[in-house]
Amino acid sequence: MGTPQKLASTFDVTAVRRDFPTLGDSLAYFDSVASSLTPRPVIDAMTEYYTSYRANVHRGSYDLSMRASQRFDDALTTIARFLNASTEEIVLTSNTTTAINLVAATLDFEPGDEIVLSNLEHTSNMAPWMRIANKQGVNVRWYNADRDGGFDLDTFRGLLSDRTKLVTLAHVTNILGNRLPVEEIGAICRERDILFLIDAAQSAPHLPLDVSKLNCDFLAFSGHKMLGPTGIGVLYIRRQYAVSLIPGVLGGGTIDTTACAAPTLDGCVLSDCSFTSLPDKWQAGTPPIAEALGLAAAIDYLTDLGLDNLAAHEEQLMHQLCDGLSAIDGVELYGPPNPADRVAVVSFNIAGRDFTEVGQLLNDRYGVAVRAGQHCALNYFFNELHEEDSRAGNVRASLYLYNTADEVDRLIAAVADIAAQGA
Repeated sequence: MGTPQKLASTFDVTAVRRDFPTLGDSLAYFDSVASSLTPRPVIDAMTEYYTSYRANVHRGSYDLSMRASQRFDDALTTIARFLNASTEEIVLTSNTTTAINLVAATLDFEPGDEIVLSNLEHTSNMAPWMRIANKQGVNVRWYNADRDGGFDLDTFRGLLSDRTKLVTLAHVTNILGNRLPVEEIGAICRERDILFLIDAAQSAPHLPLDVSKLNCDFLAFSGHKMLGPTGIGVLYIRRQYAVSLIPGVLGGGTIDTTACAAPTLDGCVLSDCSFTSLPDKWQAGTPPIAEALGLAAAIDYLTDLGLDNLAAHEEQLMHQLCDGLSAIDGVELYGPPNPADRVAVVSFNIAGRDFTEVGQLLNDRYGVAVRAGQHCALNYFFNELHEEDSRAGNVRASLYLYNTADEVDRLIAAVADIAAQGA
C-alpha cells in the first residue's frame, strides 16, 4: 500500500494533545471531518475579545471599536494569506454551506445554462444548484466517479459544453477522503471561460491552499473543521468577480448610502447604488468578529505546527488504520486503495452489521467516536454504485493532528471485536 512519509521529529503529538481541553483517555475522537476539536489558543483569542475589547468593528471612533477593528483586520489578513489571496477577495460567512449559497444567490443563470457537479459532493454543494435548476431551467450534469472516487479528466472534459456556466466540486470529498485534481480542472475551466467553485471544507484543515495555483474563481471553507470556532466560514471571490458582481446578500455595510444616485427612495434601484469598497461590499451586517479572531488563531496554530508535519503524521496513521481494518474478515473499505491517496477519511462497513449499530457500539462499548450514516453524500449512495446495497451508508473514521497510534489500535481492535461477534 505504499510507504508512509517519515514523521518529522518536530511533531510531538503528546504536546499537541495538551492544547485540547476536550481530549482525555476515555474517548478516542475520530470525527474531525465533521467538526474538529478546538485548542486553547483559539479559545483564548476569542475570550480576549469578549473580555478586553468587545465592540463592533469599523463602526466607532472610540478606543474599544478601534482596537477591535485593528484585530479584526489583522485576522482578515491572516485568513487571506492562508489562501495566497488579498483581503479584498475574502468574505466571511457562517460556514461553507452559507458561502456556497451566497455564490448561488449571486450568479445569474439563463434557461439552458449548465452546471457540472460530481456524485461525490456534499449536500451543501448540491442542493443550492438543484434549486436553481428546478426554478430557472438550468441543466445539472453529473460527473459520476467510480466507487473508490476515481476521477478521469478526459471524461470530465466530455461533460463540458458551450452552455456550461459553472463547475463546482469538492477538493477533498467527505465520504471517501479522495482529492480531486482541482488545479487541472481549474485550468480547463479557465481555458473555456467557465466559472469554477471549489468546496474546500475538507482540504483547508489539511492541505496548503493557493488560489492562484488552483485556478478557481470561488473557494469556500469552514472554521470549525480546522481547529477554529463554529459559526464562521470563508468565501474567496476572485477580485475580477468581487468587483463586477452584485452580492446576493445585501445589508448594512455593503452600500455607500451617501453616494446613492436615486432621485427618491421609492425610485431607488441597484443600478443607482454605489457599493462600499472591497471587501466590505460583500460583508452584509456585523461580521463574525470573535470567530474571525479564533479562525486566525487556528490558522496560526496550523502554520506553526507545519502542514507538512501534519500530513506526515496523518499518513502514518492512515496506513496503520487501512492496513488494520483491511486485515479483519468481513470489513469492507471504501475509497482509494492506497492510503497515501486519502486525506483524513476511512469509510467502511462490517458484513452483516448495520452501520448505525456499529457506530453506536463503538461509542457505547469501546469509547470510540465515529460518524455512521450517509454523510450528506446522497448521490454517492443513491445511484448505480450501490443499487444492490440496501444499507446505503457506512461508518466513517477521520484522523487529525491530535490522534495517536494507540487510538488507531483501539479503533481497529474494537472493529475486529464487533466483526467477530457476527450479525
